[in-house]
Amino acid sequence: MKKWVKPILSIAIAAMALTGCATPNAGVEIMGEVWYRERIALPQDAVLTVQVKDVSLMDAPAVVLAEIERGGVTSPTPFHFLINRDQFESGHTYAIGARIEHNDKLMFINTQAFQIDLGSTEPLSIRVDKVSR
Repeated sequence: MKKWVKPILSIAIAAMALTGCATPNAGVEIMGEVWYRERIALPQDAVLTVQVKDVSLMDAPAVVLAEIERGGVTSPTPFHFLINRDQFESGHTYAIGARIEHNDKLMFINTQAFQIDLGSTEPLSIRVDKVSR
C-alpha cells in the first residue's frame, strides 16, 4: 500500500464516522411573548405558565410536550422553547397554551388557539384574557 493511501483512508473512515454526529437531531425553536390588555400590575408572586401541546385529538386531553413557569409577570412576558424535532409527529397539530395564576387561582388564560407552524421562525404573540369571577 502506498504511503499516502493509509492516511487518506484513515481520514475517510473518520469522516464517515463523524457524519452521523455532524447531523444531530435539529431543534425546533418556538418563541414569542404572552400579553394581556388590562393596564394593571400583577402581584409579584403571580405565575405565568406557557405550554407546547399536541392538540391533534379532539376528544382527548392535549399532550404537553414542554412547559415553562415564571414569576414576575409583566405584559408582555417573553418565552422561549428549544425542542428536538423528533418530539413532533408528522400530521399532528401543535399549539401554545398560556395562563397566569395567583395563589392557585386562574387570573388570565388564552381563549383562542395559537397553532405552531414548525417551519416558521416568526415569534408568536399570545394574548391571554382576564377570567371573570
